[in-house]
Amino acid sequence: MQVPYADPLTETERSSNTLPLVGRESEMQVIEALLTTVALDLPTGARALTISGEMGLGKTRLLAALCEEAKARGFLVLTAGAYEAASTIPYFPFIEALRPLLHSATPQDLRRYLLQYPATDHGEQTATGAIVLSGAPLIAALTRFFPELTTLLHSKQLASEQLTTFQSEPLTPEHEKFRLLDALATLLEGVAAQQPLVLAIDNLQWADSASLELTLYLTVRLRSSRVALVGVTRPQGMRHGLNQGDDAVEATAATLAATRMIFDLVQQGMLLVLPLAPLPQEAAAAHLRSLLPAPIPPALAQDLLNRAEGNPFFLEELVRALTQHLLRHESAGQLARASSVKLPANIVLAVQDRLQGLSEPCRDLLQTASLFGRSFSVDALIQVVEKSSNQVQALLEEALAAAIIAEQSAGWQGLPPHHKGNGQGNHKGLPLQWNEDVPQTDPSSIVGAIPCGYPAGTASADAEANDELLLPLQQYLFCQGIVQEVLHDGIPSYRARPLHKAIGAALETCYGFEARQHAAELARHYALSGEQEATLRWSLLAGEDAIRQLALREAIGHFRLVLKLLANETASTTMKVPSIAELHLTIGELWSMLGELDQASHAFQQALQYLQRTPDAEPVLLARANRLLADAYRMQTQYDLTIAHLQNAQSLLDSAPRAQGAVESAGKQATYLNWSGRSLSNPTVEISNTNLATSERMSLFQSQALLHIILMHPKEEATTALRTLHHLATETGDRSSQALALHLLGYLCGWGEQIQEAIRLRKQANELYIALGHPFYAASGEQGLGIIYLALGEVEQARYYTTRGLERAKRYGVRRMLGLLLWNQGIMALSQGAWEESETLLQQALQEAATNNDMRLKPLTLQALAQLHFRQGDWHKAEQYFEDCIQVASTNEWFPGSLALYGHFLAVTGRHAIARARLDRAAEMPEPPGVASDYYLPFLAEGYLHLNLVERAATYIERIRNLHGFMYYGNAVDRILGVVAARIGDWGTAQHAFEEGLLLCRRSGNAPEEAYILYEQARTAVMRNAALLSIHTLCDRARVLFQRYTMQRAIAMVDELRSGAEQLKPEQTLEQLTKRELEVLRLVAEGHTDREVADILVISPRTVNRHLSNIFVKLDMPGRAAAVAYAIRKRLV
Repeated sequence: MQVPYADPLTETERSSNTLPLVGRESEMQVIEALLTTVALDLPTGARALTISGEMGLGKTRLLAALCEEAKARGFLVLTAGAYEAASTIPYFPFIEALRPLLHSATPQDLRRYLLQYPATDHGEQTATGAIVLSGAPLIAALTRFFPELTTLLHSKQLASEQLTTFQSEPLTPEHEKFRLLDALATLLEGVAAQQPLVLAIDNLQWADSASLELTLYLTVRLRSSRVALVGVTRPQGMRHGLNQGDDAVEATAATLAATRMIFDLVQQGMLLVLPLAPLPQEAAAAHLRSLLPAPIPPALAQDLLNRAEGNPFFLEELVRALTQHLLRHESAGQLARASSVKLPANIVLAVQDRLQGLSEPCRDLLQTASLFGRSFSVDALIQVVEKSSNQVQALLEEALAAAIIAEQSAGWQGLPPHHKGNGQGNHKGLPLQWNEDVPQTDPSSIVGAIPCGYPAGTASADAEANDELLLPLQQYLFCQGIVQEVLHDGIPSYRARPLHKAIGAALETCYGFEARQHAAELARHYALSGEQEATLRWSLLAGEDAIRQLALREAIGHFRLVLKLLANETASTTMKVPSIAELHLTIGELWSMLGELDQASHAFQQALQYLQRTPDAEPVLLARANRLLADAYRMQTQYDLTIAHLQNAQSLLDSAPRAQGAVESAGKQATYLNWSGRSLSNPTVEISNTNLATSERMSLFQSQALLHIILMHPKEEATTALRTLHHLATETGDRSSQALALHLLGYLCGWGEQIQEAIRLRKQANELYIALGHPFYAASGEQGLGIIYLALGEVEQARYYTTRGLERAKRYGVRRMLGLLLWNQGIMALSQGAWEESETLLQQALQEAATNNDMRLKPLTLQALAQLHFRQGDWHKAEQYFEDCIQVASTNEWFPGSLALYGHFLAVTGRHAIARARLDRAAEMPEPPGVASDYYLPFLAEGYLHLNLVERAATYIERIRNLHGFMYYGNAVDRILGVVAARIGDWGTAQHAFEEGLLLCRRSGNAPEEAYILYEQARTAVMRNAALLSIHTLCDRARVLFQRYTMQRAIAMVDELRSGAEQLKPEQTLEQLTKRELEVLRLVAEGHTDREVADILVISPRTVNRHLSNIFVKLDMPGRAAAVAYAIRKRLV
């Protein structure tokens, strides 16, 4: 991949088209105002502009945009750049800008520029009041800059003796300098008299003092000329090559004088200063998209944006490095670890170049500070470097002046949210360097820290009762995270290890009573220093705090480090810590909370294997490991393994009381990791095995009840068991069990006849899960509420809960819920006729199902994709999806519904024999529990109608009445109710159902289904011999909507019905038709082409055409449309 961008260090040309300028709209408005002032020679308005900003922010790119705009407006544009190597050459950038102009101009043009005033000995006063050189004096002064000027002029009017006279005229240094400045100003005025001019100079921070003095002079002198002066520089303090000794004093005095003058020019309106800030997030994202030839995963894009922090140069270089990294590895799988790609050399060189402006002691101090992370405490830094406070402060002031660091305060806005804090959000401050395979969660979403238990004997534990308040620590932070990275990477590991140890100790001292709120930071430093005891202590505390803050992936990383330390045979600790088995179980539960079931199963298996190798393993802990592993297998639809492990857990708990007696008599207790989402509410605590057994029995009861529900045991039994569980959980204050019972009861209510009760229970469960900090079940509840509200046609509520669930799933990395929430969005798009959007979302959901091996999501998504293509009229693709759905759903509760929907499809498309088998099998199966029931009954009834089994369809009419006002996969139940009622001659019910369905569709924006209802109303009108005008009106309204959503097959059906209704005759009868002719007539009336009819009846298209000709003759029909209308009137379809 070739990434088109310019290198700001070498200023090389782009290898391809210039990238669009993004995020600089307000700056361009200032530039356009400046150019307008100069072009129109307005009496007011500045004509000089300084663009200022840190390296890489796009100053040169903005200057290029200014030049492009100026050229488009007819300006002559002169450009040049200053260089550090040329900083000792007086007036270098101005000479470089003007020389090409003089060389490219004709002698006539040069004379107009230089000889516009009559020749005098000294000069002439212009209309503006300025005293300017002219004639020979002017040319003589300019030859100091451009010796070749007289040759270029080819002028015989100027004798060489005259030029020599003016060149050798004795002047004081001040007068000589003024003559030179005046000559250049006069030349620019002469050029601008012919054409408005832009003089643009880049990198003014490298310009010599004479050039800077000339710049200020021209700003004042040319304030009324058609000249726009534009300079690009870095903020004061970023220039390096600091002078020493007396030169430093003189330079400082000159700088202060220049600063005062610039301030005066701004105050007087002669100069505009345009400071550039980093690109906002949206603009940076747009710039990233322009750099890439194809989309990349959102997480990777966000990682690049976070690392670049709105700096376009950094972003471009990071994209180039990522591209080269991927090309070397030749695998898209490397995308997941793009954040670990080494900083590109161009960025490192640019940062090092900038840091060269600092003194060596200052750079050394900043290197040490970079080990703290993005921000650092001054008090702790003083302890680490062992320097006096005054020495450190002086060096920090130097870094402040150079804008390398900034003082951190509550209102400082220079950092994105994930970078605020003590180094835990930046690339070199991650707490999981020992656990790189655990993705990071955005720390900005973490709530305030909750106090957790401290090991006895620590300073923080001893100070808990002390009410003394600490003064806030003085904090500084690096203005750019990449600068901190470069400094950090420059420290060899042998130096970094003892420094990290010293930093950990210093931070403990500085934080004092608040150290426990910074456990993750302390754990990171001690881990990098190799201090095992301290790492173990702080990692355990950091893990517990991370759980309370819902940073579950960070908690997993901390506990994995604890496991690694405990597994090390040489490691020893005096702390009371959880067992290895308990840590494995905790890690597994955290993975379960995130919906990462493969990871959870692996952790539970490790715990079980460890306990089985332990001779005195507690039965309660073994039972817990079996039960948790069973839960993971259940969610992966591995029901045989689920049953086996639940039986093991039950056997172990049955034996627990006998084993417990001996243990408790000896006073043995277990160290137990805990958090608010569990049955008990305290952090790392010691709990008696009796209490653990009681809690475990209740949890096992939950798992067994849930398995009974899934395996379709009687709904009444499951409901009774869950209500009992909820009652027990309420009495014991077990909010986790309460939430699960409410969640499952809401699931059992489904999204049919008990839909309002389902909403009530699911909302209660959702509120509890949010309070408990369980992101997986909280997002699951929001997904369920979203699809239930969509079934009611309440689209705004559906969108609200779905969006909230998506935000929660993304925030906490609950990958397993993303697919279901995408499925919600896909169904919403399907209901509103957004076919492409629906296809995209459903394909993403299908991909999530495949990634997570989610055997419940797969059939749901395949059902939706089949319905999508069925509705669009692509029957071949729809059938493929239905067949895949049947195969996938055969092992779970979605099988009856999948059979019913497939049978309905086959019946509508004319495969009556196969359709009958599918529909009968679905009807014979017991209704599954929860949301897998109810929704397929209307499709079952309509399928039987298409098979002309009216009586069989009518048996479902009462169930369908109870689903009045609902909508599944975009199909209104009221429409199907109306169709069934019309076929049995209940015209009143049919008309009422159609009207209710129309209201529902209009309220929910389901225009495709509204069109189908209008079509069915037109068919019903034909059956009832209604007025032709009424039929035409309904057909026309339906056709407009079908056309809007490009539903071509439906349009053809409407056209045939409309045309046929005009040709019907009342005396026609069916008695003359054969059985085969009736079959052909039914299929044609259902919208099939001749080829489709031939395929369904296994006859040739020629035979179909012959049967149709016979039908037309026997019924005295003029054509196909009349035959269709006749079949509808006779209720053949």
